[in-house]
Amino acid sequence: MRIAVVADIHGNLRALEAVYADLLKRSPDLIVNLGDNVSGPLQAAETADWLMQQNWVQIRGNHDRQLVDRAPAEMGPSDRAAHAKLNRRQLDWTASLPPTQMLTEDILLCHGSPRGDLEYLLEQVDGDRVRFGQRD
Repeated sequence: MRIAVVADIHGNLRALEAVYADLLKRSPDLIVNLGDNVSGPLQAAETADWLMQQNWVQIRGNHDRQLVDRAPAEMGPSDRAAHAKLNRRQLDWTASLPPTQMLTEDILLCHGSPRGDLEYLLEQVDGDRVRFGQRD
């Protein structure tokens, strides 16, 4: 099975459409979306509407979760910008995305790591610095 994976779209609909056009040329059997769909100042509502029309396996990322589990005053700037553009239907769709999903017996879909959507697998984030390598 040929699986295409998209993630961390962050409301960049133009880039998503370009990636999708390229994916169509490659004919994957399945497209999965690992979340962080709309957070950011770009096209949150339009990106949500586009993704809601796709027959993809989709899970939520940490920014998707943060859009629906806290008040706008408690959000970071990217989440707050997206939240202001989303309507109730789009927020309900975001809230309905599962945090993880078993694709097959051997393939777990998650954003971050199986332990949590804020855990990085290949890098360490310390404030505004990123280092590549295993976590301590």
